[in-house]
Amino acid sequence: ADTGDLFLAADESYMKSARDFGLLAETIPLARQRPVIAVAKGNPKNIRTLEDLRRTDVRVAMANPDAASIGRTVRALLQQAGQWTVLEKHITVFKPTVNDVANAVKIGSVDAGIVWDATARQYPELELVMVPLFDQATETISIGVLKRSGQPAAALRFARYLGAPDQGLKQFEKFHYAPVAGDMWAET
Repeated sequence: ADTGDLFLAADESYMKSARDFGLLAETIPLARQRPVIAVAKGNPKNIRTLEDLRRTDVRVAMANPDAASIGRTVRALLQQAGQWTVLEKHITVFKPTVNDVANAVKIGSVDAGIVWDATARQYPELELVMVPLFDQATETISIGVLKRSGQPAAALRFARYLGAPDQGLKQFEKFHYAPVAGDMWAET
């Protein structure tokens, strides 16, 4: 079906593809997220760095880089830094989604997982380990109004509502995303 009004993407590469295919009339950035290492509360394995994930006593989960944006983002960054091949050998399990990785850390089937910071913050049982290299992999969550929208004015109004700091961005912040600086809400 080639109908729809809005496209919400948590990965800039999806927005770029939509733009390249000429599908978007306009985009509005909403929030940012970045990769982190999630560990159990108290960090029982004392994981402090990316290098700690290569220890033989640490079981690591990561989202499948061919299926999930967090996996693709981290793999690309680590390939560029020349660290992917070494880390990939130490990944215990590749999961389908970022939530599957967080759940694996939560239940203790792995000791650490690479997830979005916003995802980890939604689990009170988890702690975040910040990795300076991951600062280069911050992703922007954006919403785009599709050119084929049957209601472009209403779609844009709703997208603007989501991007307003006094409206929709409060919800992103509530769920631990870092909202962007948007325009205050106005009907027009």
